[in-house]
Amino acid sequence: MSGGKEDTQEEMAAQQALVARLQHMKDESTGLAQKIAELDQEKHEHSLVLDTLSGLAGDRKCYRLVGSVLTERTVADVNPAVKDNRDKLDGLIGELTKKLHEKEKEMTEFQQKHNIRFQKQGEAQQRGVRA
Repeated sequence: MSGGKEDTQEEMAAQQALVARLQHMKDESTGLAQKIAELDQEKHEHSLVLDTLSGLAGDRKCYRLVGSVLTERTVADVNPAVKDNRDKLDGLIGELTKKLHEKEKEMTEFQQKHNIRFQKQGEAQQRGVRA
């Protein structure tokens, strides 16, 4: 009689492990999305700086924060560096977005493979059947 109880406990442990793995995937996906948003904000700030610098003479003084050090440069020196940083941010955002789409696809496949549904998904499907 206890054999059936052990099987049920093993099945529950296996199900909990699957849900934990899916939750870990979701956490990774959320982390990627947050990083993309942060980098996108930085890229926007770089674009604002470039817009501001575009109307200034190249020999005009400007200040740039490098790490935690404020340096004095000219617009002509700073402009290419800021453009380069913005372009690198753009490339990094593209890579992270690709990883995010791959992670979301992996999560969807994992859910389908193991027939994992969330309560809200199940409720929506039941409403769809009733309608």
